[in-house]
Amino acid sequence: MAQFKNPYISRVQIKNFRNFLDVDVALDHKQVIIGENNVGKTNFLRAIQLILDKSYSDTDRELLPEDFHESIESPMENGEVIEINLEIRGYEHNSKLKAQFVDAVISDTPPTLRFTYKFKPNVDEFGNIINYKYELFKGNNEEKRFTNEDRNYINIYVIKALRDVERELKANKNSPLYKLVKQYEISSEHLEEISNALKYAAKGILELDEIEHIKNVLTNQFTTLSGLHTDHQITLRTFDIDTERLLYTLQVYMGLKERSVSELSLGLANILYISLMLLLLKDKTILPIIKPAQFESLAAEDGGGLLAELYEVSDKGNYILKQEIEDGKVESLYDFMDEHNYKHQAFTILAVEEPEAHLHPTLQRLIYREVLHNSNTSVIFTSHSTYITSVTPLNYIVHIRKVSESSKAFSTANLSLDDKEKKDIERYIDAKRGEIYFGKGVILAEGITEEYFIPAAADLMDTPLDNYGIVVCNIDSTNFRPYIQLLKALNIPWVLFTDGDYYEIEEHTDEDGNHKTKRVYHIMDQNTGRSWGYKGNENIVNILTMLRIIADGSTLEEEEIRDKGGFIGEYTLEVDMMNNSGDEGIEILKTVYDELKPGGDEMQENFEGALDNKDYWSALKKIEGNISKGRFAQRLAEELILELVPDYIGKGIEAIIQKVNESYE
Repeated sequence: MAQFKNPYISRVQIKNFRNFLDVDVALDHKQVIIGENNVGKTNFLRAIQLILDKSYSDTDRELLPEDFHESIESPMENGEVIEINLEIRGYEHNSKLKAQFVDAVISDTPPTLRFTYKFKPNVDEFGNIINYKYELFKGNNEEKRFTNEDRNYINIYVIKALRDVERELKANKNSPLYKLVKQYEISSEHLEEISNALKYAAKGILELDEIEHIKNVLTNQFTTLSGLHTDHQITLRTFDIDTERLLYTLQVYMGLKERSVSELSLGLANILYISLMLLLLKDKTILPIIKPAQFESLAAEDGGGLLAELYEVSDKGNYILKQEIEDGKVESLYDFMDEHNYKHQAFTILAVEEPEAHLHPTLQRLIYREVLHNSNTSVIFTSHSTYITSVTPLNYIVHIRKVSESSKAFSTANLSLDDKEKKDIERYIDAKRGEIYFGKGVILAEGITEEYFIPAAADLMDTPLDNYGIVVCNIDSTNFRPYIQLLKALNIPWVLFTDGDYYEIEEHTDEDGNHKTKRVYHIMDQNTGRSWGYKGNENIVNILTMLRIIADGSTLEEEEIRDKGGFIGEYTLEVDMMNNSGDEGIEILKTVYDELKPGGDEMQENFEGALDNKDYWSALKKIEGNISKGRFAQRLAEELILELVPDYIGKGIEAIIQKVNESYE
């Protein structure tokens, strides 16, 4: 059943606070925040909490000198200001939110609210700093204060990384299960009946001879020790069955054997906890259960009979919302309830630090695919898990990284790709488990050979890619553009490797006498005098032009393309290897083929003959047909020598290492 999505934070601006000197980042309805340790993921949430967290006291919102960015000297002596701005979207379908935040509106297209926190100096009439104070206001008017009442409409709830889920789920007034039950407003008369019945049932225990004996001996012992002047009468009761206590003694049990939370694994307990929180935070404008008196009152306002159509009567006389309802009907019901159901509710943004804690990777993918794709609650995760990022929609990533002396936040919220390109990248990231997001630098490669070959080449060069946090991503195509856009949006350094795909232009006349030309590939440059070109170069120049990295109509030399991040071979990587290698390299290629070939001596002789005759395209065809390029490259990586590494591969590895080093200086 479709429902409106909850409001969400669409933009965060932070100045001078902790890791963040000056940050301005767009967010979406769901966010997965990634970044290295100590880069500021928790502080990013803390900045939001200073405005929206209901559990914060005035003292929590008062900051200290150490809360200023470390680059600012003597901040409170010099009158520096910490400022945090949040913009909220997706609220306009709810009339109560619109009425509450009329003073916070900064735009109608799209409807946007702004809340601001400032920690600033309090000065006297002479401009002297007396002390520091914080202020919170709505919109652009500092006189319109943002208060606790406002947080009763929009707030944030943060589940910490180091959380005691068992304690949180135990029966008490802070349990999410108790809070969820309270939202249903169970009739006090029904609870009173149940409470009295329990008291009557428990009375039999108190009348047992053994219990009577315990009460008497305990009274006598207490009287002896306390003296005659004390009220020494002792009464035993099983438990206090107060109607309120009756609700928060509810506990969850799992499985056929009804195991308690304390017996669950930490992973299952986490799943249970987050499931309860998502249910607790759902938009409750549409009532799932309506009591008879309230139903009659609402039905009197319902001229179209919508309630009678969409609710059915239970055995206990309540009205239960039907499960299968058309989207159009849901919207009509929401509008009706928004106008006529006056029950207050808060819209809470759920933030979870490291939601992967204690969860098997398979469970991470299953659970958070559901949360990120289908939940109507606005959710913010901070995570180190490639399994979570692998199922995260493309527009939901925020990457926090160190830039110069402060942390910056980069997001994909406004990434400009068409639906096909987004789906292609999401399929790639899903299959590769999200590793592209976690590289300090990324090498984009077009095929499986490069995926095995490049890390091995880097090892030979004494620059192992793992030492620099560099990831090789084989995109299995030459459509690098959307991947470059993604990496640029997240400010992740990149280079790409692609085949040159040398061709010559052959001229001929067709049967009608028309002059024609065609490109001839898979040949070696023999200085025939014919026109020639490199498809790889043309493709990369076209991509750089589309990305506006270079101007339209630009023609770039090889070094200029490399300066922009493109490293291009002459033919294909395999043929370039063969063409540039000496005797030692050729012998290694022959040996690897011999170990992997499925046939006998004749097959080996044909391969060796092709290499010796420098018929490298024929040799590559035999690898592809008899072994596969991927399997050959995987085995060759174990025997690789520098002689087999083409120049453009070595230059590209050096370039990405330099980019990574510069970005972390």
